[in-house]
Amino acid sequence: MTTEKFAIFIKEERTRLGLTQTELAEKLHVSTAAVSKWERAKCLPDIAKLDEIAEVLGVTVLEVLQCERQKEAETELLPATQEDCRKTPEHQILLVYRETMTAVTQQNTSRRRKLLKLALAVILLAVLLYSFPVYHILQVWMPSYYTTGEISMLAYRGSGADLAIAATVMERAEDACEDLGLTREEAEAKYGKLARYCHPKDSYPDVAAENHDMRLWAARFGLSEGYMWVYYSQEGLDADGEVTTGSWRIPSLWYLQPDENGTWQVVHIKEHP
Repeated sequence: MTTEKFAIFIKEERTRLGLTQTELAEKLHVSTAAVSKWERAKCLPDIAKLDEIAEVLGVTVLEVLQCERQKEAETELLPATQEDCRKTPEHQILLVYRETMTAVTQQNTSRRRKLLKLALAVILLAVLLYSFPVYHILQVWMPSYYTTGEISMLAYRGSGADLAIAATVMERAEDACEDLGLTREEAEAKYGKLARYCHPKDSYPDVAAENHDMRLWAARFGLSEGYMWVYYSQEGLDADGEVTTGSWRIPSLWYLQPDENGTWQVVHIKEHP
C-alpha cells in the first residue's frame, strides 16, 4: 500500500458506493479532512482503521492493503513450486503488509522530521526574539527624543550578568513605587533618582494606593557606567479607589553608575515629559 495507490482505491470505492467524503467519514468515525487527505495522497489511514475501512467498503483487509478488488478465486490448488508459494494469499498478505508498513514508516518519519524542523524553528525564533527584542524599537513612540545610539540599545536584551544586576535595580524601583506616605525630600533621600516613581504625600495628598507594571526591556553594564531600558505604567488611587494620577506605557531610559560600595545607582532618567 502506498499513498498514491490507496488514494485511487479509496476514491473509486467511495464513488462505487455513492458516498460523499463526509458520508464516508461519518461511517469510519473520522473527519472529512482525513478522507480528503487520503484521496489526495497526503497520508495513509492508521493501520488500526483497516478492518473498519474494509467492512464499510465491503472488501477484505487484503484488498484494502493491495488497493484493488480481487478477481473471483479459482479452484484452489496446493502450491507445487517455490514460485507458486509466493502467490499464496498468506504470502501476498505478508508482502502487502510489509509494503504498507514501509510506506507508513516513511510517512511517519517524514512527518516527524517536519514537526522537528518546525519545533526547532519556533525555539530558535523564540530565543532570538528574547535575546534580540528589536520589536521594542517600534514601541519607542518618540524616537526623535532619543538618539540613534540610545534607540539601538533596545536591540539586545543583555547578558545574564547584565540582567542579574538590572534585577536588583528593578527591585528598588518596585519598592519606590509601592512606598507611600513619604515626603518628596524623604523619597529622594531614600531612593535617589528612583523617587520619580514615588507618590510623595506633599505632592499627591489624595493617593492612598497605587498600581504599577514595570518591565525590563534591555540592560548593559560596563566597568563604570551602564544603562537600562524600562517600560512601565503606574497609577495612583484615592481612598475610594478612583485613579487620580498616572502614567501609562512609558518607555524610560535609565543611566547608572556604581557608588563607592559598588552598588549600581540610577544617576539619570530620560523619558519624554
